[in-house]
Amino acid sequence: MRPSDNLALSLFACALLGAFLLAPGCMEQTPSQPAGASPCEPGDLLFVTEEIYPYSFMENDGTLNGTSVAVVQEMVRRSGCGARLELHPWNASYGIALATPGAAVFPTARTQEREDRFLWAGPIGTFEYVLYARNDSGIRLESLEAARAAGTIAVVEGDARHEFLEENHFTNIRTYPTDEECMEALRNGSVALWLGSSAESPGISDRSGIADGTIIPVYSLMDIDLYLAFHKQTSPETVARFQQALDAMKADGTYARLTGLGEGKRKAASPVPTGRTVPVGTALSSLSGLTGSRMQGVASALEAFALTSDAGSGDWDRVRPVLLRLEEDYPDARFWYARADGSYYTTVDNLTSANLRDRPYFPVVLSGKASVGTVVVSKSTGRYTAIVAAPVLSGGEVSHVLGTSVSCDSLREYLKGNVPLPDGYYFFILAQDGSTVLDSLTGRTFSIASDPGARDRILSTDEGECAYSYEGASHRAVFRTEPVTGWKVAIAWME
Repeated sequence: MRPSDNLALSLFACALLGAFLLAPGCMEQTPSQPAGASPCEPGDLLFVTEEIYPYSFMENDGTLNGTSVAVVQEMVRRSGCGARLELHPWNASYGIALATPGAAVFPTARTQEREDRFLWAGPIGTFEYVLYARNDSGIRLESLEAARAAGTIAVVEGDARHEFLEENHFTNIRTYPTDEECMEALRNGSVALWLGSSAESPGISDRSGIADGTIIPVYSLMDIDLYLAFHKQTSPETVARFQQALDAMKADGTYARLTGLGEGKRKAASPVPTGRTVPVGTALSSLSGLTGSRMQGVASALEAFALTSDAGSGDWDRVRPVLLRLEEDYPDARFWYARADGSYYTTVDNLTSANLRDRPYFPVVLSGKASVGTVVVSKSTGRYTAIVAAPVLSGGEVSHVLGTSVSCDSLREYLKGNVPLPDGYYFFILAQDGSTVLDSLTGRTFSIASDPGARDRILSTDEGECAYSYEGASHRAVFRTEPVTGWKVAIAWME
């Protein structure tokens, strides 16, 4: 669904008139500024958002509310910048921030496609992708692939979830301007599924008068961090002021209070108690050994199976029973069997509609080498996974690839249960390309990712100790290279 020409013209006029004129569909709120505060940019900044409960929404009295709105308003206050906030449909907000110097859009997923289009401050929240269905639909999903055959999927047009579906070559999509309209389309049977979020679904149901249990989650995908995305011409100094304000809010507890994350929803960093020390070297050895043995166990099982006649047969009916047995041994992994052209089977979906040719590890395995540790968003599960893949040879050539996608979330929970650390200590793991495999501290808000310089220093050497900044506080990590995967494993703490 695309906005009509009239709506597009109205939104464009609204963006130009800004603070002094409210056009239809354009809601505005001006945060209070410190007395005598000077603007960071020529004129006030413009922050635009969408209706996405509970992050940002309009109250009946016309005021903006929501967790992300509260965070941004406090960032504005602390920065001393002049700014105003407006609410528009998502596509309009995104377009304004992309085209208007001095504008920024929030809350925004920081995707690879968007990375170079904006300057970023955050994260200001977290968003979990979840597929929903009606409770009487009978739909039950065991994979992302299964959603392709379940019927039409409602999603907000131009949203990161929409981009995610398109990147994964979904064609059964119907777009709407807001999540409220997506949920209503699901409720009235216009669509079979809605790609929403566990954070927003309950609030939308309440506000729409939809009875509890009418709309149910049927499949959870990945978590995405949300940011404040500034127009590219914004001065880096201004963006830095907002990042510093956010870091200070996280350090003094304001962020946790405004978002509710101080109520046990997400473990926060805390300083090591005075006088408390642990044998960090021992803990690091344990973390490295457990990680390597877990991944090596999967790799060895695949490499052994790759040598059998069943694996070389190309017959999925012979391969599938063996992979099912492997999944019993490794329940945190999804096993698959690919042809040389990239088409592949999974134990859940059999032959899928996706293709693995564009995966960075696939050419490596086709050259005859095993690959262990590449981190991707799985095309089968839609979640962050670590790949283990082994070549299957036939006549001296690679005919097939055996592989598994190990859930990063499950690996994190396994390590948390087997690498006990006192309060104040945590661990994280970086892949060879710098992407974060897992972080025991904050789920998908990765502590080390907020300091790219420190991350690069860790990646540049085999082992050592590194200081870095996270949420306005000084942290330190001791790290080493895990030999099976090449990952950097680290034990860290707040100083």
